[in-house]
Amino acid sequence: MSSERKKIFVKALAQKNEEHYSSPNGRGTLRSFRLAFDHSWTYLSELVQNALDAHARSVAIRFAEDGRSLVFQHDGELLRKGDVEALSTVYRSTKGASATGFMGVGFKSVFGRFREVRVSGWEWRFRYEINEIVGDRFGDRQPDLLGAVVPIWDETITVPDSGFTTRFEMRQLLDHNPLPREDLERLLPAGDGDRTPLAIFAASGLQRFEIDGQVWKLRIREESDGNREVSATAGSERMRWRLFACEFKPSEVALARFLEHREIQPSEDEREQVYAEVSRPRQVLGVLPLDDEGRPAPPSQGRVYATLPTDVYLPLRIHINADWLLDISRGSLKDIEENQWQREIADRIADILASVVDWSARSFSDPAAAQSAFSVLAPPSRDAAGLEAILADRQWLLRLRNLLEDAPVVPVWASTKALTFARAADVVAPPSALAEAFRRWPDLNPAVLLGGSVLMDQVLGAGGRSLFENADLLRPMSPKDLAQRWPVGLRNWWSTTTSLGEKERRAHVFRLWAAVARLLSRDEWGEVDLACIRTKSGDWIPTGKAAYFDEPFPSVKEPGGDQVLQFIRPFIKDEERLPDGWFAALKEAARQEEGRVRPLSSAKDWVEKQVRRISLQAVIDEAIGCEQTSRTPSWSTLIPLAHWAKHRNRPDLVRQVLVDPQEEIESIAIGEALLAEPYVEARQGRRSLFPGAVAVSPLYLEREPLGGDPQEWRLFF
Repeated sequence: MSSERKKIFVKALAQKNEEHYSSPNGRGTLRSFRLAFDHSWTYLSELVQNALDAHARSVAIRFAEDGRSLVFQHDGELLRKGDVEALSTVYRSTKGASATGFMGVGFKSVFGRFREVRVSGWEWRFRYEINEIVGDRFGDRQPDLLGAVVPIWDETITVPDSGFTTRFEMRQLLDHNPLPREDLERLLPAGDGDRTPLAIFAASGLQRFEIDGQVWKLRIREESDGNREVSATAGSERMRWRLFACEFKPSEVALARFLEHREIQPSEDEREQVYAEVSRPRQVLGVLPLDDEGRPAPPSQGRVYATLPTDVYLPLRIHINADWLLDISRGSLKDIEENQWQREIADRIADILASVVDWSARSFSDPAAAQSAFSVLAPPSRDAAGLEAILADRQWLLRLRNLLEDAPVVPVWASTKALTFARAADVVAPPSALAEAFRRWPDLNPAVLLGGSVLMDQVLGAGGRSLFENADLLRPMSPKDLAQRWPVGLRNWWSTTTSLGEKERRAHVFRLWAAVARLLSRDEWGEVDLACIRTKSGDWIPTGKAAYFDEPFPSVKEPGGDQVLQFIRPFIKDEERLPDGWFAALKEAARQEEGRVRPLSSAKDWVEKQVRRISLQAVIDEAIGCEQTSRTPSWSTLIPLAHWAKHRNRPDLVRQVLVDPQEEIESIAIGEALLAEPYVEARQGRRSLFPGAVAVSPLYLEREPLGGDPQEWRLFF
């Protein structure tokens, strides 16, 4: 079509529209589009969407010289008659059925900011201009919206810059409006704002996006798994995103809802082409920001996009772009819970999450990086409405389960204590108390201790675990499960520590106690009988059957220590007691802990409360009592016992003493014996004062290994 024929077409269209929209019904239609946009800056979104629909590879938005006018250009398909008609009508768009726009209303949003728009490209040159009507009585000023649909041919309009096919220049900024710079900031925020639209533009084919002098170069790298990575660079700034795509073909029911929304009623001649176009496969796109090193950097909250952002957010930490059906404000999803078109898009969010999880499992062996990737996951609230209500629906969760249940995507502890991945059905999901201990002390070797692929809780995260449990992908370990796995797992776990020294092995057990102490403090776990106390004999027994001594046993380095130990040895049950020095070591380790969380201190408190405390006094009393009931008691051990007790300055341990009557040596309670020679001066005088008492045997002094002093023994007795 020549320039002259285009001019004639525009003038004819203007005349036709002026006749139609000047009628009362036409005026009503024009007034209705003023209600269509809650946000007056929506026009930029509409212009970008139109450019992408025209398959543009480059878009540029800049200020005109006056600083109040905006110029928007793109290099998409050339303007045709149908496009000019669409720009010049309301609710009568000729936009193809493959798009999801709003029938010519979108472009009109520009008149919420400006009173004049100039359009040029491929020899088209026309403008729209809205004049003000001033009331003759009150001086009210109201726009004459007829100018929004009546194009005016204008040979003076500037043509597009080299490399562009279409140019829009918006002029006559309304006085009460903020400057267009604020509109640009909303479209693509500067600084730390959300730049997600760049990734979506790139996925739509855009390679260059210029805004207010800043040129973003957009590149897509295809990956072998079908996903893509987008990079956007502008000078020294560089941003990256990972794209997760899910293509699907809408059902006939969904297509019916789409046609109803778009009010598409093709003629008999158009039906085959329109129905083929509307039935094409659609795509749902997940957009995950990456850091400079290519690791996931999820947003605090995912957002719903329909190329450009809506006002709808997700519980998930990933952005979702799709051909959503929007309400007329472009900010909300229309009939989200009842509309089958919307539902089928929402269902594919499960596919997007499955792709994210699969990529994370294949890409990251470093727990920190994997944790960032899995932090995308979060459980939708069952009490929510709208899109989140669909994600919390049982049907949606079942879809997610079916997509993931056979894939090795759940992060677990390997036998090497490193991160690996397993099928959900093979995963042991420990209670939180054990999961916290495994996170703090990976050397507890969870895979061996619990005998299987144990969930690496900190990688999946609380949100991921909750979502997986809601989808029946993970079943939390029950007290019965733990009780069954524990005995074999504990023995195997201990055998893995044989290469360690005694001190290190003991520290391992202390950490285990800390974990069990925290676990058993929970109501639902309080009755579980876990054998976690390793005794002197090498057995593992529950805390209720265990005992510990509150002071060290006699040693060979102490006077009489070896003989005393031999004397009380039959009354020490190694199969019940902690190894020598373990409880003292636990107390010392607890004392050295710092910070608010003191797990070993909790373990110490738990041992003191749960494990039976035995004193040496009780054991010695039991040994002496047994000797007293013997037919042939041997009291010779009382001598080294006193030597050892005197060395420790523990006179309370000597409750029986040897006396030396005329006939034979025997033992009596220390309170019944007379302290006389050789321990007290004037000893014969004491005997005469207490003629009925027998004296303490002199053997204590005579047989003292280190040499004796009567005065010391007198004070001791």
